[in-house]
Amino acid sequence: MGGRMTVLVKDGTAHHPHSLRNPGPIVDWVVKNVAKAAPLPDFIDDDFIKSYYYNTQSSYLYLKEENTWMTARGPGYTPYYEQYEVKGKSRYGVSSMIIIAPNKAAEGKPWVFRSDRMDRNALVDQALLAQGYHIVITPLTAQSGAVMEQWDGVYKMLTDHGFSKKPILEGSGVNAGECFAWAMENPEKVSAIYAVNPVMRSLMTKKNLFDGLSLIAKEAVPLLIVSGSQDPWFKEHTKVIEQHYKKLGGKLKIVIKEGQGHFITIAPEVIVAQITKY
Repeated sequence: MGGRMTVLVKDGTAHHPHSLRNPGPIVDWVVKNVAKAAPLPDFIDDDFIKSYYYNTQSSYLYLKEENTWMTARGPGYTPYYEQYEVKGKSRYGVSSMIIIAPNKAAEGKPWVFRSDRMDRNALVDQALLAQGYHIVITPLTAQSGAVMEQWDGVYKMLTDHGFSKKPILEGSGVNAGECFAWAMENPEKVSAIYAVNPVMRSLMTKKNLFDGLSLIAKEAVPLLIVSGSQDPWFKEHTKVIEQHYKKLGGKLKIVIKEGQGHFITIAPEVIVAQITKY
C-alpha cells in the first residue's frame, strides 16, 4: 500500500516480555522517523503518488543483553528511497511512470531510464541509487506495449527539471530491445546502454534493431551486456550484437555468465563500477 515497515523478530521468546532489554534500536527508529520531512522534488505534482522502495533482505543480529538473536528487515536496517508513481487510467493499476529518487542526487543528476518493472531484489539499481542516480521506470500504459511518444515525454519532463541530458538505458530480454529502439532514434541522448540477455525485438518500432546499431555506434554509445551462456537468445542476439557492434567500431563490453540461462545472478559491484564510468 506504499508504506514502509521495519520488523524485528526475536528468536525463541514467547509473548512476554515485550520489547527489547536494550531499547536502543527502537529509540533510534523513533528519533529517525520523527525528523522533519524533506520537501518534495520540484518535478512532483498532484499526479504523483508517493511511496517507498527498499530491499526486503533480512539481517540476523545478536542481542547481547538477552543472549538470543533477532531477525531484522525493512527500512530500519536497509536503505530506503522515496518513490513517485503516476498511475495510468487502467483499472488494473498499470503504472505509467515511476521515479525512484536517491537520498542525495549525484552531481549532474544522472539517471537510469529503465524499461523493466523493478522488484525488491534489483541489486544493481539499488547500488546506483546509493551512488546518487535516479531510477526512472518507463511508461507502460498501452496494450500495444512501449510507446515512443511516452518515452520522449518522460525524457523531456526530466531534462526540463535539470536531469542529465544523457541517461543510461537499462533493460533485460525484450525490454532491452525497446532500449535499443529508443536509442536508435535518439542516439545523441544516450550515455550508455546496459542490457541483460538482450532480445532485439521491439513493439515501439518496426525498424530492424540490428540495422539501428550503426546509428548508436556513430554516436559512440558504449554497450554493456550481461548474458548467460545458456540463454536461448545468446547466439542469435547477444553474439550477433557483439559481431555487428565490433565491426562498426563501437565500444562494447560483454560479461558472459557461464552455465547460466535467461534468469541470471549478477554481482552488482562489477556492473556499477562499469556503469559509473560512462
